Amino acid sequence: MAYDPQVVDATIVSDNPKNGLFEVVVSLKDRSKCRLFFERDAETGVGRVTNLNRLMKEPCPICRKDYLCNCLDRYKNTIADQAMSLIK
Repeated sequence: MAYDPQVVDATIVSDNPKNGLFEVVVSLKDRSKCRLFFERDAETGVGRVTNLNRLMKEPCPICRKDYLCNCLDRYKNTIADQAMSLIK
């Protein structure tokens, strides 16, 4: 069965207009939480996801590990698109 991330809530927790970086904490439907790091394009102002970190509140929904893994990195663009639609 393939993993299908579904964003339930997204909140901007940090925003630095000087360098165009901002962070978003995302809650997923499976109770996982992750932090997305964005970089704004200087010309258009559109955010581009640069990194994703899973917050260690729940085991990884893909591999079920309790420690650091990089499973959600494959879905960072999908999660970022859903998160940006909830923020705007």
